[in-house]
Amino acid sequence: MARMLCVLFMIFVHVPDGLSSAVHYTLGDGGFAFFLEGFLVEGPGRASAALLSVVSGYLAATTLLKPGSSVWLLYRRRFVSIIVPMIIWAIATYLIYLAASRFRPTFLDDAQTLLDHLNFILFLTAMPDGATMHLGFLRDLFVCVLLSPLLLPAVQRMAWLVLPLLGLLYLFEHDQSTVVILRPLVLFAFCIGIYLAVRKVSLNSLDRFWPLFLGLSVVATMAILLVNSGAARNMVELFAARDMEFDEVVLYPIGRLFGSLAIWTLIPMLLGGRLQAWTERFTPYLFAAFCSHYLMLTMVFHALWSPSLGGRESTVFVVWFLAAPLLSMAIAVLIVNLTLHVYAPLATLLTGGRMSAASSLKPIAERRRQGLALGVWLGIARLYDLLTRPVILLLRTWFEASRRLLLGRR
Repeated sequence: MARMLCVLFMIFVHVPDGLSSAVHYTLGDGGFAFFLEGFLVEGPGRASAALLSVVSGYLAATTLLKPGSSVWLLYRRRFVSIIVPMIIWAIATYLIYLAASRFRPTFLDDAQTLLDHLNFILFLTAMPDGATMHLGFLRDLFVCVLLSPLLLPAVQRMAWLVLPLLGLLYLFEHDQSTVVILRPLVLFAFCIGIYLAVRKVSLNSLDRFWPLFLGLSVVATMAILLVNSGAARNMVELFAARDMEFDEVVLYPIGRLFGSLAIWTLIPMLLGGRLQAWTERFTPYLFAAFCSHYLMLTMVFHALWSPSLGGRESTVFVVWFLAAPLLSMAIAVLIVNLTLHVYAPLATLLTGGRMSAASSLKPIAERRRQGLALGVWLGIARLYDLLTRPVILLLRTWFEASRRLLLGRR
């Protein structure tokens, strides 16, 4: 459920609105709808990437700590589940925008070299802005998995040194200046997850403090919006004079910390109900929804929503914004299920092995599918028999007549 909530919250950060630049969320502009949008983006939206990284680090460490675990098996599984679908969706997005570039400006117009184009797909040296930017998170996550055999013993023996150093790297190198990890936040949070697994920390030990974390996350988010509105201008200028960003160094880390804790400690209150059943049902589609959401939402926005209901200036834009995560999930379900019926191996690749033909059908559904296939086959066989019977009868008559003539019979 943590994964589901985090991915849905992260989609809020990438909802297309037809504008060429990112929106600067402030207080007092745009009414309640604009405030709600900004609150979801600057609050749970930004915290979700950190929590997802913590969960990934915890699971990687748990796997490596098992007796008889194989590092190469972990690499292979994560490559299939992370990198393969990342590349497939990035290539699909790249090709669609490449075709669109012939008719209108796109983010590909900024690419000057072959490396720039490769970075849109593989994120080798940078995470460029554009329709594939969110996939760069997966690249960093896989690099953390590759480093996990080194990170695990380092955190086990020197957590007191490793975590502060990575924390400083996150705070002061957040501009993609390091090539190994483009977003140090992912590495720092990943190692926090490793620490929780190594120390066998009880994951529900803080649940009773959910009102505190929820309140602090709300305060932190409001602080971000206030600073965006012009508050603490002297502090912002002081950090800027030292080539630092006040929000990245101070505000966002606090917001991500309390936002992650708020999401995590609120989850037990959601267990056992319809939301958990819904989560279990649609979790196999979640990765496809994350990978495809920006491309699919952009196509729906420009082809359907914007022409009929308008863009950001429309009074109903907030409906589009709030519906975007569930719409992304619905489109992913449609794409994956269609692919399953057309070519099941491709659906397995698109979802990183999370969905396959064998796991997608229940026994009754499988029986119905087999019955339908048998019925179609019998229908085709009957049609073939009806179409070929006259021809076969004619050939048989001709063969019999020829045989009689050859034998001198009439």
